[in-house]
Amino acid sequence: MSGKQSREWYIDLAVNKYFASVDRKNLQAVLDCFNPDAVFTIQSHFTVHAGRDTGIRKMFESLFEYKTILHTDFEHIVDPEKESISSRFRVELDPVSGPHVHLMNVNHWYIQNGKFQRVYVWMSGQNVLT
Repeated sequence: MSGKQSREWYIDLAVNKYFASVDRKNLQAVLDCFNPDAVFTIQSHFTVHAGRDTGIRKMFESLFEYKTILHTDFEHIVDPEKESISSRFRVELDPVSGPHVHLMNVNHWYIQNGKFQRVYVWMSGQNVLT
């Protein structure tokens, strides 16, 4: 899949396919959103995870150790010509032990062949994507 998609298509990929799968801790569905050679950068913490089946998988396995994960309050900017979307959102995390974590994040995704190729994240607090 390539070429221009609708604004709604990009929002559906980000919210209903990707974030909904993260919140359900469905690792395979999350990884299905990425190309094999995708790169995931946490820009605010100078951290890079490369490769869907290696670095990105390991990052999500670590994130899924949280008891609960919830992404809400989305605002989107979509550029179908550049095959990209940016989203601002709230993140709520409950660890197995320890205090509740609340973050305000911005993600920017570049899409290639209908999947994430490059992801950039700006996180308001601690880096939970290690």
